[in-house]
Amino acid sequence: MATITLRQNIYLRSLLVGVGLVLFSLGIAARIVYVQQVEGPQWKERADNTRFRLIPAQRGNIFSSDGSLMVTSLPNYRVGIDLSTSVRSKSDSAHFFRNLDSLCFHLNRLFPDVSPQRFRLRLTTARQNLLNIMAWNAAQTDTSQLRPEPRYLALHGKTISYEQKKWFFEATRWANLRRPTPAERRYDDSLARKDRFYFRWVRFDSTKTFRTGLNFEAFPQRVKPFGNTASRLLGSVRDSVGRDSQLTSPGVVFMKGVTGIERGFNQVLKGQQGHGWFENLRGSWRPIDEDEQHDAVPGLDLYTTIDINLQDITEAALLKAVKRYRAQYGTAIVMETHTGQIKAIANLKRIKDSTYADVQNFAVDYRIAPGSTFKLATMMALFEKTKLSPHDKLQTTGEFMQIHDSNNGIGYGTLSVKEIFERSSNTGIARLAVRYFSTRPALFVNALDHYHLTDNLHFQAGVTPGNERPIVHRPGDRYWSTRSIPSMSIGAEMQMSALQLLAFYNAVANNGYWVQPYVVAYAKRGEVVVQDYVQQHRDPEPLCSARTLAIMKDMLEGVVSEKHGTAYKSVFTTQYRIAGKTGTAKKFIKGRQSNLYYSSFAGYFPADNPKYTMLVGLDEPRHDDGSSVYGGTAAAPVFREIADKIHALDVRIHQPLAGRAGSPAQWNTQLGNSHPTDVLSIVHGLGIRTSASGWDDAPRGSTQKVPNLRGMSLRDALYVLENRGYSVSFSGKGKVYSQSLPVGVLPKERRISLELR
Repeated sequence: MATITLRQNIYLRSLLVGVGLVLFSLGIAARIVYVQQVEGPQWKERADNTRFRLIPAQRGNIFSSDGSLMVTSLPNYRVGIDLSTSVRSKSDSAHFFRNLDSLCFHLNRLFPDVSPQRFRLRLTTARQNLLNIMAWNAAQTDTSQLRPEPRYLALHGKTISYEQKKWFFEATRWANLRRPTPAERRYDDSLARKDRFYFRWVRFDSTKTFRTGLNFEAFPQRVKPFGNTASRLLGSVRDSVGRDSQLTSPGVVFMKGVTGIERGFNQVLKGQQGHGWFENLRGSWRPIDEDEQHDAVPGLDLYTTIDINLQDITEAALLKAVKRYRAQYGTAIVMETHTGQIKAIANLKRIKDSTYADVQNFAVDYRIAPGSTFKLATMMALFEKTKLSPHDKLQTTGEFMQIHDSNNGIGYGTLSVKEIFERSSNTGIARLAVRYFSTRPALFVNALDHYHLTDNLHFQAGVTPGNERPIVHRPGDRYWSTRSIPSMSIGAEMQMSALQLLAFYNAVANNGYWVQPYVVAYAKRGEVVVQDYVQQHRDPEPLCSARTLAIMKDMLEGVVSEKHGTAYKSVFTTQYRIAGKTGTAKKFIKGRQSNLYYSSFAGYFPADNPKYTMLVGLDEPRHDDGSSVYGGTAAAPVFREIADKIHALDVRIHQPLAGRAGSPAQWNTQLGNSHPTDVLSIVHGLGIRTSASGWDDAPRGSTQKVPNLRGMSLRDALYVLENRGYSVSFSGKGKVYSQSLPVGVLPKERRISLELR
């Protein structure tokens, strides 16, 4: 054998390496061709069915102050069908048409606005369209000409509840899966061996994978168990599509707050989305590696300060008023004086003739000229910045700088400063403001700043951008003029929300200390408080001196308690003390003053120890003849109605009964005038011994003697007297205040007259 030279050795080795590389390259090329041409569709389908998906978080609930559920999320479902399941084989196609009529009939039961015939046409048309596109794609050799196959068909735009979904499962024959053919079972077995994929044939109501193609996509929706109660305050949400930062996710629909508390606390309520890689197994997305999956974190639950009972009282009274006076809208706010908690907010807007709905938060998110309720701020500035006395006299007759009083411009003559406020004299207030502030306008505006009447309240319930601050003109502004001081002093030439003004009235009720209004107290996860919103802003110093505060409180009570006060007829009560101020502001429409009014009343009660501060406003209230209604006539009675019901409901603000217990004989005399059932309840509850049996039993002692009738209703007094043979006459209304015959005497003639009050 010839000796192989070194050169030949190198050549042979190089040749072997080259042949090996060529064969290896050919093997790779062959494998690429095989994967693309033979296994391509399978791997393409596998790739299409693997996605990085976002997982929506459960949105938090909203509760009232007593823990009642006010807003929650419940699953609703959108109904659709994957039409490709009906074209896979002849068996699938036969199954589709065999059960199609049943499906359409039951879909009509879910969605009555679409007939069964219309559903059938929609399904068959969409299926035929899918077949046409599949045939087109099968005939193409150029992949760029392929058309997307419209497999999924949404059957209706509306969603259904879980109960409707359950009914559909039980009612329609479509819910039963047909048995697989032997060929289909072998195909499933082959998939299980190749891709470790296993599909079990079961009823489709027990799995999320539907052989029949029906799909119920869950869409959580916000539900308010109390209906429209505080609806606009609580707010609303809309669906939004979220995507991951790398844009690898197809997106997931989640709820986003757009109004009210839902908007103001959207970040707290929405929670944290989860994410991970998922594989679509015939319609159901399953995580590929659960260890790497990041679960969604539910949103926090919000606990508000809203009292359901007070909210219901407020809305009912406001609805009655806006309907009676055909107002464009009405608003009412109830605030707890010492804490700043909002206990109720009602907003009603006129939709059509006599229909009102809570669709806009006029209490917080709407600015309007406050009118005469603003005079409290003017008076506080006057007494705080000058040496004015409430007993100083001033002429109010006639017109002043085109400002006049409501009594046809006549005026009220010479009044004290206190009477000017109680009568709400525009000319009197304007004259005082011009006298003391016309040469020092900044002194007046700076006082409004100090009273927080120009601040952003930073209220929690999602105020629309641009409406956060009141509109108050300042010296040097474009709209400032010599008439600004007199106009502003009576609540014109400015705009602010009802809540802004109420916070100022609340400061007066709260001994001069301003507190920030709030409606959300806590954010919790379970029973654990995650965020505490109770610690609100509170001024360390009162808004004014003790002297000024005492004068303000006295004048506010005078508006209600003095007979010349603008709220005496509509608000005054002997049961408890109310302090407040009426307001009537002419509205400007397209820059011109109109004859339409915004009527309001702001105040607090009980005046001697305030528990609640409240404001009621009605926009454009009118009598039946079309004439406008002032604040003392329209808004003040609503305040009184709400206050009466709250006073009856909250026993903490009732005055304790004063006096000493009398002797058993005195008890017997009084109890003898009572109904026996009431007598037994009282004496047993208080542990009092008595022989009194009540006036409707046999009378004790002589039936000839005159009984004590004081405090009885007329019906009860007539029953007692007529049973004893008396002839009765009476005057007045109410309960017996006095009687013509003294108690215990034996009259010669059985005639008695009663005075009722």
